[in-house]
Amino acid sequence: MKLLKFSAICIILCLVFGCQSLNAQILSKNAEISLITCNPGEELYSVFGHSAIRVKDVDKGIDWVYNYGTFNFDEPDFYVKFVRGFLNYQLAVYNMNDFLNEYHHENRSVYEQVLDLSPTDKDKVFRFLEINRLPENKFYMYDFFFDNCATRIRDVFQKELKDNLRFDDSKYKEITFRQMLKPYLENHPWGRFGINLILGAIADRKGTLNESMFLPDYMKLAFGNSNFNDGEQNKPFVKSSKMLFEQTEVKPSILFLTRPGLVFWLVLLIVLYFTFLEIKKKVRYKLIDFLVLFFIGTVGTILFLAWFGTNHTAVVQNWNLMWAIPTHLFISFIVFRKANSKFLKYYFLVTGIITFSVLPCWMLIPQQFDLAFIPLILLSSLRSYQLFRYY
Repeated sequence: MKLLKFSAICIILCLVFGCQSLNAQILSKNAEISLITCNPGEELYSVFGHSAIRVKDVDKGIDWVYNYGTFNFDEPDFYVKFVRGFLNYQLAVYNMNDFLNEYHHENRSVYEQVLDLSPTDKDKVFRFLEINRLPENKFYMYDFFFDNCATRIRDVFQKELKDNLRFDDSKYKEITFRQMLKPYLENHPWGRFGINLILGAIADRKGTLNESMFLPDYMKLAFGNSNFNDGEQNKPFVKSSKMLFEQTEVKPSILFLTRPGLVFWLVLLIVLYFTFLEIKKKVRYKLIDFLVLFFIGTVGTILFLAWFGTNHTAVVQNWNLMWAIPTHLFISFIVFRKANSKFLKYYFLVTGIITFSVLPCWMLIPQQFDLAFIPLILLSSLRSYQLFRYY
């Protein structure tokens, strides 16, 4: 009995002191919590910028950056998981100087917005981050639009501050996700082409203010226009802003002749010329058919597999499959046959009509197409018509 009583007393004491330690102040009164926003980089993977949370407490010797945008290259089947959308991203913590040096090296501006939080709220956010960095909590499944390194930061403050944090959407004008991405891709014509190709119809849905914060610049603006109720008064959520590092100006060099639209129009003109020769001389250039069908079919196969074979929500319902027809990939190896084929005759009749119908239905399809797709659509339609005539 004595042992039981002693054990009970120990448990009660542990609970009492445990609760007191949880309620005790972790950070000093001089601590600061900030939103860090980094400018876009020159490489395509960094073109949309980056966000992080800084916790600075001089009294406790803390100056840490919480970064939700990291992953482990040594993870088994890394590339397979990355392509299929099953790669675990994770929260990593850095020393602020190391973080800043990295962006200094990449020549990317870094902004800081110090948040006007009470000591209690600072502790709540800090506790959340510390628990979130534990090995069993730090991993999450990345989603380009709805669960990335920026939205995770937004969620931290919304979960911990709840209704006390109010984002002002009175000045926000809703635009589509694709329109939000467009300014970042102006200096990356092939990157823009590829992204517009792989993104599905969801990219053409208008995003709310909350959803727009998947982009660091939009989150920075939203935080700057938000209000926070500390229990006594409503006040701006951001107490002060400053630039920690300003990048030197870099002028991008883009050769006009290498833009995808111009390249594909040039290819279309070349194929038109050989098609004219085919009709005039009554010959057939099978290699052209093979290359066109193989390219279009490969693009379509990638889009099809991205939609049905991956976990990426941004690539589903992709209407580009109306002209990038996956079966062209397999048909390209059959077009060398000289014998007549009723199947191929009707195949190219149907696929040619479907492909060409994209142009008159351009404004009706619930997905915005890149103008560089037009020569590809005409190219595919042209060869489908020519092959229909042949078979």
